[in-house]
Amino acid sequence: MPHPLETGLRAAVVLPLLAATLAAAPAFRGDQSLAAIGLRIRPLAESVPEPPAPPKTYAYVWTRGDERVTRDRYDPAELWLASQHAGQWRDPAGHRLTLGRMTHLPPVIEPQAEHVDREVFEAALAKPAARLAPGNRAHLAAWITAFTGAAPGPAQPLRTGYNLADALYFPTAPARQLVYAFRVKSHAIHRARAPSDWFCAVVEIADATPPDKVRELFETQFLGNATALDGAGTAAAARRAAAASTLTGRAGQRPASVPDDPVREAARRSIANMRGWWSAETDAYIFLSDLGSASGKALIRELQATLPALHDAFSAMIPPFDATRAVSVVRIFSSADDYRHYVGPDHAWTHGLWSPMHRELVIRAEDQNRDGILEIIRHEGFHQYLFQATGMREQAIWFNEGHACLFEAAEVGGGRRVTIGEGTRVRHLLDNLPAVVRHIPAVLRMAPADFYTADDEDRRLNYTTAWSLVYFLRKGAPSRRLRTYAAIPDAYLDALRTAQNPAAATAAAFQSIDMERFQADFADFWKKGRGSARRYRP
Repeated sequence: MPHPLETGLRAAVVLPLLAATLAAAPAFRGDQSLAAIGLRIRPLAESVPEPPAPPKTYAYVWTRGDERVTRDRYDPAELWLASQHAGQWRDPAGHRLTLGRMTHLPPVIEPQAEHVDREVFEAALAKPAARLAPGNRAHLAAWITAFTGAAPGPAQPLRTGYNLADALYFPTAPARQLVYAFRVKSHAIHRARAPSDWFCAVVEIADATPPDKVRELFETQFLGNATALDGAGTAAAARRAAAASTLTGRAGQRPASVPDDPVREAARRSIANMRGWWSAETDAYIFLSDLGSASGKALIRELQATLPALHDAFSAMIPPFDATRAVSVVRIFSSADDYRHYVGPDHAWTHGLWSPMHRELVIRAEDQNRDGILEIIRHEGFHQYLFQATGMREQAIWFNEGHACLFEAAEVGGGRRVTIGEGTRVRHLLDNLPAVVRHIPAVLRMAPADFYTADDEDRRLNYTTAWSLVYFLRKGAPSRRLRTYAAIPDAYLDALRTAQNPAAATAAAFQSIDMERFQADFADFWKKGRGSARRYRP
């Protein structure tokens, strides 16, 4: 980066640039209590809390004959980062503050492996050798290296004042990254103001503000005001904080107890120190959201009531391949900007997505009405269910997207009864029926990349073809007693269970079908057979 004090034309803009830089300098204001870790801090001014991305999940599959075993495994470095992460904030200028609780070093796992079971990681983390020794500066440096990805220089002690037991600055190679470690004094009467765990604060500077200026601001505004919370930072305090951020039911009662597991624990922990975020649960789902309005919370209560019925409809149409029932995580952002930061630039254009790698359904609520949000959740929720129900097998795109579009139009009525209508895609279908009929063979063979990366019109045709095909197979064919066609979806699933190849499963399901006759029957149904299908309940 050129130095700003240059001659000529550039020198003329030095003062305006300097003023803009100072105006954008990060500030640390507004006390915030983090009960789960026992701290009161001043995060970045005007910042929003950012949930950390969940550790990526890698599906391992073992087969022996017809027997198939799947296990989720993880990068141990990502599991360790998640275990030490305590909070993250981003301000409008893009500056970021990340807080870590320095309790454990990355554990040694034998034998070494790129990915491990969560239980193996937890067992290694619990060993005494993984515990960070508070008085060991080498441990602090090793922890910082693992957390930031940069080896720090020698620690520089700072003034501690009344509330801090220790404060250290660690120079690192990235000039626009500031790294601190600190401990606060306990306020408990019987603990003689004993020091807390070590905490690490990482400040990432997003603009041209001089690092020395940010150091001055951080050390006076943040470190000068960090303090311990009485009776906080314990497991009991963490449970109380989680309970306080759990959405109650319509009558003010908390949901019935749900089975606990690592997925739920990790989901709750991801919002533990995030002001404005809260959770709601059912036996199969955990919802995480920062929707603050009464209508937003009413939406989540509606999902608590209706998604279990929809889940039952999914499983009635596509029974799970085994008895394992995974917990489904649904994360709903109130802000489109926060959603885009979370899903990344490749998916910033979306309004919702199911991420198999992160095992999360992520939804953006801003700029959408209630019906639009529910439609996206039904669509993406089916993708989530199918992935889990079929043992994480790869799916044919016509089957996966066709069923997801089918359930977009599902409605949950009294007695948890689910009805499936035609939805909004029918108009595009009827306006383009000859093109859709011709497109069926191509969609049956289409790879996901070709399905999604087409231009807007072709992609719309792909979705309409997949939806209308599945609607015909699930509602049209059985309502008209076309049993051979009605058997195609189950034939696909049976073949997928054994062949474990979506293209082979599609070929097996259609092997006895005369495609020209099929296309003619499909077209005939959409021209004059829709009435009986509307009344048919699959």
